[in-house]
Amino acid sequence: MSIDIKPVNTLIKSVNLYTNRMRKSRKETIKNDLSSFIQWLTISLENKSYDENSNLENINLNIIEPFFIEQYVKITNLKHSNQNASKKLTVARDYLNYIHTEGFTESNLGNHIRNKKGRRSGSVSLKSKVHEGDLVEISKEYHDSLEKELNVKYKEREDVVVDINKAAADKDFRENAPLEAAREKQGLIESQIKTIEETLRKSVIFNTKKSNKKNKIAQIGSKVTLEKENKRTKINLVASPEADVNLSKISLESPLGKALLGKGENDHVTISAPAGEIKYKIVKVT
Repeated sequence: MSIDIKPVNTLIKSVNLYTNRMRKSRKETIKNDLSSFIQWLTISLENKSYDENSNLENINLNIIEPFFIEQYVKITNLKHSNQNASKKLTVARDYLNYIHTEGFTESNLGNHIRNKKGRRSGSVSLKSKVHEGDLVEISKEYHDSLEKELNVKYKEREDVVVDINKAAADKDFRENAPLEAAREKQGLIESQIKTIEETLRKSVIFNTKKSNKKNKIAQIGSKVTLEKENKRTKINLVASPEADVNLSKISLESPLGKALLGKGENDHVTISAPAGEIKYKIVKVT
């Protein structure tokens, strides 16, 4: 059964009707959030092919597609805390429900807005559902670098959603290379974010004050000077996620790391290698 579309079918007219029916206090409460949503729609529709002479005054409500609403939900959830996002999405959904109930749109676009529950915002919690014994100790330097990288990825995730939005304005999805590329990039970014978040969630910054400096014992965070055949090498003992041979950061889970753990200055360690046994003398531990 089709719905007869009433004459009031433009964006600005519907917004005016919607807000004019409200009490002044309610109108002031939702003013900013509704304006943000309308601005999002306007910007999104600028990339969509409709009458080139169109503007906010004559944008027809029925060219608004579910895709644009879904992208608004994603952007809002990314940019705001769970509570603020829920508030903004509720305002947008109420407006979309209204224009459908009044017969201004054929379908109820409000059905495409669902509040996201339990989203983390800001820095990642390191304590969520991780037993203390399962935590991995990492250096503050590495922890800070992960936090910085994660914030960069969050920004990239916002940007790629906008790219997808623009590319999707081209209705020929069969040969839409920009859209496909943007979606592939989105998948890669999401994977990177998940990896960093998981590392942070299962990590804790090791306490350098607990290090046994008096006895010079090798442990996580220690800087160790090794000697082999009269040649000296300096390494840092770190957790597996932080390990980087090129930076002389050796994992405690590696054969050398395991051999050094708990040893002190002037001790000797031996590790097995494909070419045979390798012997080191511990010259210095700091």
